[in-house]
Amino acid sequence: MSRSKAPAGAGPAQRWHILNVALVVSFISLFDLSVITVMLPSIDRALGVGNGAVQWVVSGYSLMFALALVPAGRLGDAKGRRYALLLGLALFVGASTMAGLANSGTTLVAARLLQGAAAGALVPQITALVEELFSPGERGRPFGALGATSSVATAVGPVLGGLIIALGGAENGWRLVFLINVPVGMVTAVLVWRLFPTKPVDSRTSHRPDLIGTLLLGAGILLVILPALQRERWTGLLPWLLVPVGIGVLVAFRSWETSTLRRHPPVFDFRLLTHRTYRLGLLLGFLYYAGFTSLPVIFSFHLQYGLHRSPLHTGLTIAPFAIGSAIGALLGGRNVDRYGRPLLAIGLAIVMASLTMMMALTGLHGTTFSIANAFPLLLAGIGSGLVITPNNTLTLQQVPRADAGSAAGMYRTMRQVGSAIGLAMITATLLAAVAANDGRWSTALRYALAVEVGIVAAALLTSLVDILGSRRHGRSRAS
Repeated sequence: MSRSKAPAGAGPAQRWHILNVALVVSFISLFDLSVITVMLPSIDRALGVGNGAVQWVVSGYSLMFALALVPAGRLGDAKGRRYALLLGLALFVGASTMAGLANSGTTLVAARLLQGAAAGALVPQITALVEELFSPGERGRPFGALGATSSVATAVGPVLGGLIIALGGAENGWRLVFLINVPVGMVTAVLVWRLFPTKPVDSRTSHRPDLIGTLLLGAGILLVILPALQRERWTGLLPWLLVPVGIGVLVAFRSWETSTLRRHPPVFDFRLLTHRTYRLGLLLGFLYYAGFTSLPVIFSFHLQYGLHRSPLHTGLTIAPFAIGSAIGALLGGRNVDRYGRPLLAIGLAIVMASLTMMMALTGLHGTTFSIANAFPLLLAGIGSGLVITPNNTLTLQQVPRADAGSAAGMYRTMRQVGSAIGLAMITATLLAAVAANDGRWSTALRYALAVEVGIVAAALLTSLVDILGSRRHGRSRAS
């Protein structure tokens, strides 16, 4: 297929060829979000980074990822998915090279921030592609494939990262993890250039950039998240005053977006929140990502710092979570149209049950700890897949095609903001509990898991409210 003749209405085989390339982009973007968990001790030994730099290496990627999502979605709406993907891939390859060659913690943090921004430019194009290439009744399978890819990339990162570090050595193995992105990214860019349509789906729509709205959104998110990221450096309550300031900036963002609607398309059209499924899907995504994203991180910290296991052992311990995530995502994609919202509640209940099991096993040591947690991690992965993929489909189901990019961008922004806040909060809980309990990592892990259970419980409550509200809405329409 020519690179200039891949219209949105292409045949099934052409559409799946495009989607398969997009899935590779999704994998490398989210792989680098998760693989860092097993790399931190090696990076610490090689570069001598402190706790503050470690926090930014982990969470800075999520923060920049979140900040880039909505403007990148609009960029794809305006210039086309191919343009946005090529730009994002170029930045991602450059940032990965910079990270792999970094000789200081400052350089590595800068590279991770740029890498996160590049990933944030890539991901919303993929979700929007599903909206553009497939009709509503056809989206279950592609969203299932996307969910499986995302879940596997997020969960398998520690496994592959541990293997690469084992092969490359503790000193330089972590560098290879970053540098592998370079050839993969370049080959993917060639495929995007050849296969993807050159023009936006709807070239008649005005896509004048909303720079003020973009700046307000970015500043608001940054101010809300920054105190959590800088918790170890900024002591006391004063830095937390940035949170209400950030909320105020986000209120100003909403006012600006509402007022600018008549002049040109905003960064985010708040009329989308009139769709009940979209509104609750945003909240559920925020809560769930705040709760579950940190699971591989705190397990990795406990295994490597508490139990003194190797990166490879750590990755293999978390492997059942990767397997379960793939199974759950595929099951969720195939059954979302059949079961709908109750599938989310089932997945959340499974995750809560598995986290509770893990809390009961924190006192185990050595290989026994890893073996005993295999089943709960597998269960957590299955539940996670049953949440993430169906929530993708149900949240974006009522979104007009013309708003697919910005709607998907805001959806992912809420998820990544939740992820960044959850990572900072739960990691801080883990490390503070270690210090307060004479270095007992098992106790600290139990506290961190308890925080995760609480957040997932809030997500489950949101899901149940959604189910009950949908049934009341259905009865009122029937009458």
